[in-house]
Amino acid sequence: MQATASGFTSRSAALRARAEAVDTLRRAPSAARRGDTLSDWLDSWLARRSERSNALRPATLAEYRRLSLVIRDAIGGERLRDVTADTLDDLERHLHKTLPGKATTHARVFAVLQSAVRDAFRRGMIADDPTRRRDAVRAPKTRRTMLQPEQFARLVDWMTDRGDRMAPVFWAAAATGLRRGELAGLRWIDVDLTVGRLVVAQQAVQVGREVIVGAPKTAAGEGRVVMLDERTVDTLRGVQAQQARDARAWGSDYRNDAALVFTNEDGSPLIPEQLTRALPRAIRRFNDELRVAQLSAETDAAELARLARSHGMGARRLALIRADAHLTGKPLPAVTFHSLRHLHASILLASGRGLQAVQRRLGHSSITVSSDLYGHLVESAARADAEAATALIPSRPRTVETTRSQDVS
Repeated sequence: MQATASGFTSRSAALRARAEAVDTLRRAPSAARRGDTLSDWLDSWLARRSERSNALRPATLAEYRRLSLVIRDAIGGERLRDVTADTLDDLERHLHKTLPGKATTHARVFAVLQSAVRDAFRRGMIADDPTRRRDAVRAPKTRRTMLQPEQFARLVDWMTDRGDRMAPVFWAAAATGLRRGELAGLRWIDVDLTVGRLVVAQQAVQVGREVIVGAPKTAAGEGRVVMLDERTVDTLRGVQAQQARDARAWGSDYRNDAALVFTNEDGSPLIPEQLTRALPRAIRRFNDELRVAQLSAETDAAELARLARSHGMGARRLALIRADAHLTGKPLPAVTFHSLRHLHASILLASGRGLQAVQRRLGHSSITVSSDLYGHLVESAARADAEAATALIPSRPRTVETTRSQDVS
């Protein structure tokens, strides 16, 4: 086995390079023998992650493959054994040039690369792990926007009055903290309405246009028991009754063979992406009607007359909107479906439950995950507790003289 190189500026530089090459041959002979590129290694690494006992979930594997394309485009032609911290800097410059302002994507790309390179180091494919020689690329922490309980109640009640089939799904999400895939994959066999509980046994995951039913996201989330409150039980009984009416209406074309809790009108499964799109769409409709409801009968008379005559609105619908008691207050903020899970965690903490309750109901892999996500809410609640406790201790009023004497001392 032989390694050759040229172009050294001095004999000592050549000797140093020779020593490094010999050390590489000794510590990682398989990598030195072959001219494997980083792209070659990503191929074999992703193949293993799709087949063995530690296989990635289909959705995660699809995301890894997508992110690996960015790595290949930037530094994929580099030989695996030649990847250094400088190579990683090249990747970061490429990301800033081709994907400006997408810090979260940058962090995910580096996370995939780090996982692949560390696996190569553990297997002896490379003599060193260059990802240890530079700072990690982290996504910036962003403040989560979510509906406040009062806002959520207005939205759900408004949707329920209109017979919107997504209202029970939204309510269940906020009342149980289930992920969208867990809701889409929930079966009636996993729900006991007499006792008031459900078991998270599976989830529906969307990979491209295909929906795959499998185990929940984390081991802690699989098989977890979630107790249900009275309103949620009543909501699910309403879903049962609606499905019975749908089955009669559709007859032999009704398609709920898997006995799922939440379905389309014909019994077909809800696609997780439907849930993702449904909440922002409902909020936009609510805000549109809210704007109409808050038009002034005096100053906006011309606009109201136009709406009453318009094909899209009409006098009857306009009157219903103007009389709707739910259409009050400020417009609702734009939020994601996943924010309903955060809303559930916030309600738990505000009601005095701790992080262990959040971990248990949401199925986090560890209490650390719960703390990282919601620790700031615990701190806020603890501060409020401290203020409430000291408020019970009688204390004399602070006078101007007392304040001045303290300042002097």
